[in-house]
Amino acid sequence: MEGQVEEKVDLVSAITHELKTSLTAIIASAELLADELKPSEESTYWKLIQSIIRNAHQLNERVSFFAELPRPPMANFEFQPEPVEIGEIINNVVTRLHPQIKGRRQSFTLKLPSSLPPAKADRQLLEQIVLTLISNASNFSPEGGKIEVSAWQYDSGSLVVRISDTCGGIPLDEQERIFRPHYQIKRGDGKGGLGLAIARFLVELHEGKIWVKSQMGHGCNFFFTLPLTKEVR
Repeated sequence: MEGQVEEKVDLVSAITHELKTSLTAIIASAELLADELKPSEESTYWKLIQSIIRNAHQLNERVSFFAELPRPPMANFEFQPEPVEIGEIINNVVTRLHPQIKGRRQSFTLKLPSSLPPAKADRQLLEQIVLTLISNASNFSPEGGKIEVSAWQYDSGSLVVRISDTCGGIPLDEQERIFRPHYQIKRGDGKGGLGLAIARFLVELHEGKIWVKSQMGHGCNFFFTLPLTKEVR
């Protein structure tokens, strides 16, 4: 496939990355709950919250260890594209990440046209793409930063999704390399790594493209395309 990742992304890496993203959300939710309830250290609520945080951190460490074990390359898996409303997917992801975004006092804006045709996509894999990009936008934007997601129909056969943030930016000469597995930029805010490599793999599996536009000090704009349903074409 044209433009596919230079290095293979394996199934275990994809799964462990998703687990670590969910664990980060769990920890953020527990810490936010502690801030809201402000329980005393002797209370049952405090002990339960600390137990959640402690066990989530332990599980995160075990997932990291598991990710380093030798394993075979990614096997074929079932790909089930169907008509999907992109707005529904985005809202599902934002619901999962709400504690993290709120805990960092960040604002989130969703801009969609009043009528947008359904994309042809595997629902679970598309949710993973959106989860990775919005989670990155939150992680690398400062506290009080802004995240904006928008989508529009590009032509008769595809739509575009854009995720904007207020991070420190990515140098121009490294904007293509961040989609390589385990690559971390040497300057700016450190974006890159396995998450974006997985996102690129999954976008290209849908016969779409993913890219970034960024100016140092002015945040990042990540874009990806998806095919529309045959009915729209």
